[in-house]
Amino acid sequence: MKRTLIVTIALVFFAMTAPVSMAADIKIALDCPPDPDHCGTYYWSTVFADHLKESGLAATLYPADALGGEEEKLDQVSQGLLEVSNSDVSKVGQLDPTIMGIGLPYIIDSVAQMDRIIESTDFMNLINAKSAKHGVRTLAVIPVGGFSGLANTKHPVRTPADLKDLRMRAMDNIQVQILKSWGANTVVIPWPEIYNSLQTGVADGYLNSAIVPVMFKHTEILKHFSDLKLAAPIRVTICSETWYSGLSKKDRGIVDAAVAKANAANREWLKGSVQRDLDELGKSGVEVYQNTKEERDQFARLVRPIYKDLVPPEIAELFIKLADATK
Repeated sequence: MKRTLIVTIALVFFAMTAPVSMAADIKIALDCPPDPDHCGTYYWSTVFADHLKESGLAATLYPADALGGEEEKLDQVSQGLLEVSNSDVSKVGQLDPTIMGIGLPYIIDSVAQMDRIIESTDFMNLINAKSAKHGVRTLAVIPVGGFSGLANTKHPVRTPADLKDLRMRAMDNIQVQILKSWGANTVVIPWPEIYNSLQTGVADGYLNSAIVPVMFKHTEILKHFSDLKLAAPIRVTICSETWYSGLSKKDRGIVDAAVAKANAANREWLKGSVQRDLDELGKSGVEVYQNTKEERDQFARLVRPIYKDLVPPEIAELFIKLADATK
């Protein structure tokens, strides 16, 4: 709370005292190391910012956590103090749970299918209809790697039965329910505390994309990765609705074009990253296990019945229909 107040006061002071040219600067809060080869949101943000600058707008990338953590960034965006942020999907889900449907386990089978849902339906308007009332607009949904798997310190996980002796880190209550449906014990741990939690045995592993253990040096502790192909690991780029709606027609067009260009670049980046990420994880000393379709189906059969516990029933029903229509 104290850190949030300090960051907010500093941003307000900056906005009030900065020259006009600086006040127009578009602040972009990053969420991962500045590594365009491994971090999908960083690569997206560089393409986005470059297009803004090439089109005459000022933009600055701020390192991860420089403007605060997830809650602090969301607060600043909603208040109009921060223009753009790479953020956790669950933060937007706090404002409106519609977006959480895209991440239901085994609801989609590819990023291409996810894009068909985003591009051929009213998806973006649906998620922004309510969140915009809270001052937050989602600009983009960004895949950051291959479909999520399960990393742990003890042994390969081939089927749900292999989870019974593991205590898995959960990001939130949704992941708690997913992991419990497979028989795992869970503990909710904030991301900055994961390394120490793995090291001390508070948690044995977590769900995420293959590149994440490499990026955050968790390969020093983790020993196994099971490629469950659970869901597309996604982040979102959000912006201040006050800022976005206050842009001139010309500048809003530049921002929209920058989003489209960054989205296209991200999808091209993704094509080369999936196998490379698994290879790098293996080279780092982690044993990579490729689960068979039959094994993955065991996980899917256990988790699908709880969709309506993970998100509101109407959202679960909506995404089941959207997924069926876009296969």
